[in-house]
Amino acid sequence: MIKHPLRGALLAASSLLACTAHAADAPATAAAEAASAASDPQSTTANQTGQANDAQSLTSSDIIVTGSRAAQVAPITASLTTTQPQAAVSREFIDNANAASDFNQLIALTPSVSISGSNNGTGFTETKATIRGFQDGDYNVTYDSIPFADTNNPTHHSTAFFPTTTIETVVVDRGPGNASQLGQATYGGNINMYSRAVSDQMGGQVQGLLGNWNTFIGRGEFQSGAIDKLGGAKFVLAGQFLRSDGALTNSPVNSKNLFAKAVIPIGTANTLTLLSTWNRNFYYQSDLQKGATCGTGGTALAAGTQLTADNCTPTSQIGQYGLNYGLGSDPTKQDYWKYNRTDKTTDFSYIRLQSKLAPGLSLDNRAYMYGYTNNTLSGNTGSVLALSGAGTVASPYKTTTVAGDIPGYYKLNKYRVLGYIGQVNYDFALGKIRVGGWYEHADTDRARFDLDRTTGMPSYNEKFAPVTGVGTLPSAAYANINYLQYSKWNQYQLFAEFEFHPIEALSITPGVKYVHFNRSISGPVNQKSRNPIDTAATWTKTLPFATINWQAKENWSFYGQYAQGMYVPDLSSFYTPSGTSTDQAVQQQNLAKLQPQTSTNYQVGTVWHGSHVSVDVDGYIINVNNKIAADTSTGAPSNALVNIGQVRYKGVEGQVSFVPVTGLTLFANGSYNYAHSVTSGAQIASAPFSTAALGAFYNHNGTRVSFSQKFTGPQYATEATAGATGPRSYRIAPYSVGEFAISQMIANRFRIGATVSNVFNNRAITSIANGKTYGVDDQFQFLAPRSFMVDARITF
Repeated sequence: MIKHPLRGALLAASSLLACTAHAADAPATAAAEAASAASDPQSTTANQTGQANDAQSLTSSDIIVTGSRAAQVAPITASLTTTQPQAAVSREFIDNANAASDFNQLIALTPSVSISGSNNGTGFTETKATIRGFQDGDYNVTYDSIPFADTNNPTHHSTAFFPTTTIETVVVDRGPGNASQLGQATYGGNINMYSRAVSDQMGGQVQGLLGNWNTFIGRGEFQSGAIDKLGGAKFVLAGQFLRSDGALTNSPVNSKNLFAKAVIPIGTANTLTLLSTWNRNFYYQSDLQKGATCGTGGTALAAGTQLTADNCTPTSQIGQYGLNYGLGSDPTKQDYWKYNRTDKTTDFSYIRLQSKLAPGLSLDNRAYMYGYTNNTLSGNTGSVLALSGAGTVASPYKTTTVAGDIPGYYKLNKYRVLGYIGQVNYDFALGKIRVGGWYEHADTDRARFDLDRTTGMPSYNEKFAPVTGVGTLPSAAYANINYLQYSKWNQYQLFAEFEFHPIEALSITPGVKYVHFNRSISGPVNQKSRNPIDTAATWTKTLPFATINWQAKENWSFYGQYAQGMYVPDLSSFYTPSGTSTDQAVQQQNLAKLQPQTSTNYQVGTVWHGSHVSVDVDGYIINVNNKIAADTSTGAPSNALVNIGQVRYKGVEGQVSFVPVTGLTLFANGSYNYAHSVTSGAQIASAPFSTAALGAFYNHNGTRVSFSQKFTGPQYATEATAGATGPRSYRIAPYSVGEFAISQMIANRFRIGATVSNVFNNRAITSIANGKTYGVDDQFQFLAPRSFMVDARITF
């Protein structure tokens, strides 16, 4: 039985975790874990949900310690040793979820999380996750404890890098973590993914899946097992192919992924891990439009009005083509599907060396690289009805286009990121010391060139030139360039923390982190302003941390956290005019005034794992200072950003799992989330007031059956003024969506199954993007219609 948090974590991990720095430190296979748990209903073994070949993780909360069978078999659970609110998603859940799911959809059932963007069907379009009201970019996403994100701002493309074939488990930490948690936005929390585990046994599987909308997914995986001739080295190879026409009209998707990982012991004290994954996906959707227009006749609707498709005017896209409108099939219109294609190629690789230098002293080194290339062709607007073409825009350079041609553009976003993470761990009688650092360099090329989409030739649409300013005709060299820029960053973070155990059941961890971030940008045509640019800015911050975990009983713990986080201003902070010396001086002054957004987190909670019931509850208050927004003051430079004030996030969260009989787990969670501007008192945009989830999961003798339902509470589509009835304050009604899955193993080698998503065919509105004219061209996204997928799997 576990009586001590640190000892319990190491003891539990040692039974499952192998092939990291110590031979007994990585997780066993899911089958072995299940067999062990089944033989001991009161097992306190660490759940594989929290760990995937990563016993010496850079964050101490990544090992999930459970105190009962109820917690171990739960699809989502929290560790007894956690120091912040947490939700760990099990491998069992991932393996039986919709195969097309992206990593956001894997965490959809966790407390305080809401998902938007799945209007083309699960996994067939990029989604965004909101955690407690924090939007994508306000929290970190990591893969094997390595942060990754876009280089213009720390947002993420959920379908671009890591399909579920590359993910063993996911741990959502609803908080900044300790000082050793790395990332650009420790601000709103962390989504920590872990790569597929290697197995001691040779084997593999092949899987094929078919679904509606002409969906096909093919998958394969091979495990080498431990190879004695190579000192026990293990390898795993996996791949996936996906294609679908999608739920929306003329919106097909296609993706391919390859994944390889090797864990190689070197002597008795070192372990080398090599990992590489490559992904390519292309799809057809508007680059400019975030949904379909509804059109409410231009009438200002009161805040809180609940919208449905019946509100849409007959001339709007939804009014003409229904809720499933995506792109059209008429080449004389801007929304023709062949004019709107995005092609993305990504890669992610690392090399990791873990070394045991002396008793209690270990070293962890990682060097990594990842890249992203986005080639997009698009019409200038997503409007179905626009028939006017490039020839209607006044410019003397329109020598290759004629009126009626379709104006559009080619867009490039390409970046390469290189980084290194080093950490020293020292364990001794009273605790553990962790000291380390992170360095990262990024290079980014971004460009957009005007094209005549009818002929494929340049289209000279720009109306003013760099340097000379608005209203002056551009030179021919720049008349078809919307922007052409290059940017870099060099950042480093240094951290130190001391996990102190004054008594056996108490863990206190103070820590500190120093952040140094330098971003530079140059180019002949800057975005928005279209002036030349060559400038840089540096932001620094020292962030304190303190956490506590008290294990009052072997299966009951309490925790608290105080932590500060920060968010570095993104690339758009450089988009003010800077072509003349005066403009350059104004921009430098503005950048000097612009401070990083910072957060101060206060959180308390408790985790209890009973023999048949597992419960965790928490409360939080998070104060965000220096909120960044557009400067609307008189005389402010165009596109300038400023710090406008404070936002406060507060709420309560809880989840429970109940095992009434062997094989059956009942699960539920809920949250109340208040995210409002201190200045106006209004709830911020896209921040639901509440979330909830419930489900039943049965797994016994090879039969798996599950049903889950996720509820998302009311939210505002844009920042609303408290009590106002004015324009642009759409209120999105509460909605829910369910998923059902069933599968059966046959002779321990064959599995057949089926999944139904959006079981009750709910077509609720999930997000609204304001257009230029309120009530006319605002854009709506709906839940995708009910879909199904059948699969067959062979293991060997």
